[in-house]
Amino acid sequence: MLLFCLMLWCTFANGCTVERRQEEMPPEFLQNESTNIRFLAPILRAHYRALALEVHFRSWNGNDTQRQLTPWQGELIDDALCRNADWMIVSFADLLAPAVQRRSAHYSVLLMLDYDALCSWLQHGLDSGAYHFDGLNTIVIEQLADRGQLHAVMRELWNRQIINVVVVVGVVLANGEADNCGELVAFSYDPYVEGQCGNAAPYEIGRYANNNGTWDRLAGWFPNRLTNLHGCSLTVGTVEVSPFSMIRTVDNRTVQYGLEVHIVDTLATRLNFTFRYVRPTDGVKWGILYAVNSTGLVGLLQRRGADFGFGSLGFSLNRHTYLRMGVPNHMTQMIMGIPPKRPYTSFEKLFQPFAVDAWLCIALGYAAFALVTLVLVTVNRRLAREPALQHPLYQLWVLLMGGAVGWLRLDSTRLFLIGFVLNALVIRTLFQAGLFQRLQSSASLASDLNTLEAINRAGLYYNMFRASLQFYRDNPSISASRIKLVPNDQQDWDDLFYELSQDRLGGVMVSPLDCIAYYVKRRGKDGVVYVGKDTGFMYNLGFHYPKSTGLQRPFDGWILRMHAAGLVHHWSEEYRDNRYWTNAKEDPQPASLRWNQISGGFYLCSALMLLATVVFLGEMVYFRLRTRPLLPRCCERHIRCVEAA
Repeated sequence: MLLFCLMLWCTFANGCTVERRQEEMPPEFLQNESTNIRFLAPILRAHYRALALEVHFRSWNGNDTQRQLTPWQGELIDDALCRNADWMIVSFADLLAPAVQRRSAHYSVLLMLDYDALCSWLQHGLDSGAYHFDGLNTIVIEQLADRGQLHAVMRELWNRQIINVVVVVGVVLANGEADNCGELVAFSYDPYVEGQCGNAAPYEIGRYANNNGTWDRLAGWFPNRLTNLHGCSLTVGTVEVSPFSMIRTVDNRTVQYGLEVHIVDTLATRLNFTFRYVRPTDGVKWGILYAVNSTGLVGLLQRRGADFGFGSLGFSLNRHTYLRMGVPNHMTQMIMGIPPKRPYTSFEKLFQPFAVDAWLCIALGYAAFALVTLVLVTVNRRLAREPALQHPLYQLWVLLMGGAVGWLRLDSTRLFLIGFVLNALVIRTLFQAGLFQRLQSSASLASDLNTLEAINRAGLYYNMFRASLQFYRDNPSISASRIKLVPNDQQDWDDLFYELSQDRLGGVMVSPLDCIAYYVKRRGKDGVVYVGKDTGFMYNLGFHYPKSTGLQRPFDGWILRMHAAGLVHHWSEEYRDNRYWTNAKEDPQPASLRWNQISGGFYLCSALMLLATVVFLGEMVYFRLRTRPLLPRCCERHIRCVEAA
């Protein structure tokens, strides 16, 4: 429909001719009115057909509220539409309309009156909602005061990161006179030239002669300048987050390393650029995004203090609104780190080979043995002069511990004792087999906090950084009263995870899965942190850029290649180790039992030895107290016997 309306416009414009506007045109363009308006159509046909996208026409002729087209600009549009009507889809829009009401332009044609109009457009009309900064832009300026203004135009465009641009100048005045009479000149600039990085000096790419109505050359006007940056330097914003971005000192040098650092190093090699790292200077790590006055790393990017940034920056609506996000360079989970159960002591492990019901069955069985033993002893004392069993409970204990018994008769008593010995042997063997495995098992196990409901039932808090709050603010399963923010987002992850492993945070810790895995790999022996299995969601990390950037497209292409080659997965495996989560031993070879694994047995033995010592001393005291009054009587009787003799 839009194309049909434009065709009607061309038709009613008297066959797309310019005679009706000749009397209104400036004198400098009357020299060859049949050709000086036809230079735009060949540019569009040569360069704006590759992606079959619509071409956005915009005009900006100063600060006046109407910003009407000049006669020459109207003729340009008439000619461009009519000569490319077979393929071109056109869009017109008001530059002052809100960005949400405009369609972003990849192919754009900007018609400017002069340098002041361009500056006004850059200040008021240029925004990320209306333009793709990696798209193609053709700017037509009717006249410039001098060559100095042409340099200023290119510097302003470079300051706005508009790289793929061609500036067609109608008249460049020098000392009040045009120095390109009869011709239009197209200029561009290349800020990534070897040895001249950041240089916005204009260079001529083509001339349009009015006498024959052709460009001297049209090829190569919009080269891909980002395939090779020729060693130019980029500024990279980052924060220290394990294992994505970390620093260490090597030979008195600060070295950056980590998962996302691997990706940056690879990009620098493939695209041939150097880089330097910068960090937020406001004492905030990730920061919070606002329309203005944003903080931390995201604020640094919003103010274009860095060309791109990384450091566990996940995708979110707020960051999409104020920044530009690349493709995910790593896909992980935002998940709950949970504290372990209370570790079993070695004394408690002595009872773990059997369950409670098994211990109850064993206790009842040995109680039955003890009862039968008492019955047998009682019967033997009545029927036999020499009882076969003395001190039945002591004999049971000796047999249970694997000791020998005294003389036995060939009767039912012997059969009973043999059955008891066999029973004790089976129970003791099973106990020893289970005990060895229990003593070598992990010191702690993951607690049962695998769902948000379980965490809520336990009455625990959700500890998180302020930057993570945006992901949980609208979650109905997490009450705002249960969220506890980390007071200082510069606090080290390792310190927080260690506190969590000792169950000192009073709750769980919200964190990317890779951060927990990296801590467990390095410090799992100090205290293991587990993860709630069903408490996470997909958390995609990616490079973030200022809205006005052209780096996203080439960076995305190489990041996708890294994923396809398996490099990102390979690098991520360097920073994780699941052996503590799977209870695997540190050494796959058989290992000797350690003191903390067998100390419970020694404690139990020591307690029994102490009890035996106390009983022995008690028996001695009791014997002395019992025999003391008998000693004088014996002595007195002995004396009488001697005297009688």
